[in-house]
Amino acid sequence: MKKIIISLAILCLICSNIYSQITKESVLAKATADSSSFVINGKAGWQQYGSSIAILPSDSVMLETIVQHIKTNIDWTNEQFIGKIRSNSLRPAISLIATFNLLINTYQLRIEPNGRCYLLLVSGSLPDSDPVIIPIQVLYKR
Repeated sequence: MKKIIISLAILCLICSNIYSQITKESVLAKATADSSSFVINGKAGWQQYGSSIAILPSDSVMLETIVQHIKTNIDWTNEQFIGKIRSNSLRPAISLIATFNLLINTYQLRIEPNGRCYLLLVSGSLPDSDPVIIPIQVLYKR
């Protein structure tokens, strides 16, 4: 009986430490992200550290967000649904693809008229460390 209690206590300590790490990361992401304009696809493991969408002159929109994902869980050869633009007035009238570069990597962000956003690594390679954090900044017409 004593061995069972000690084993359960050790298991509880290990589980609480893992849960604590996950919780700290999730709380930081949620505390810094503004989801009033852009909602991250948390069900697929994406987290968001910042977001801003602004209407610019000549009917353009600037979307900026910082997203994170554990890269081992993603097939980067396929588009990944990362989130959705909430406001209809900030969505494009037609499906569009915005390309952006980060150092040696080239990404595409496809934005659909319904606001859904899909990220694709077109060329380059991701950093060796996990999780991968990607700052996105694209300009598009409404």
